Amino acid sequence: MTTSDFDPGLIEQYKEVKYLLHFQWGLSSTVYRYALVEAIKPNEIHPRTKQKKDEKNLTQKEIWKNKYAKNNSLFK
Repeated sequence: MTTSDFDPGLIEQYKEVKYLLHFQWGLSSTVYRYALVEAIKPNEIHPRTKQKKDEKNLTQKEIWKNKYAKNNSLFK
């Protein structure tokens, strides 16, 4: 089983932007890789919902699939 050395609770200690983050949930041995896809200015995103104007009323999965999954071979 792989164990994670990254603690998301310590993310504020990083001095530079991370382009890839890796997480595991619960007892799963699966590692999930998250990639930086966009940097958004605070005035361009809703502070609570974290949605941009063109993402209103879409689920996280819909936003991801519409904007970022185009090159993901899992969904072709």
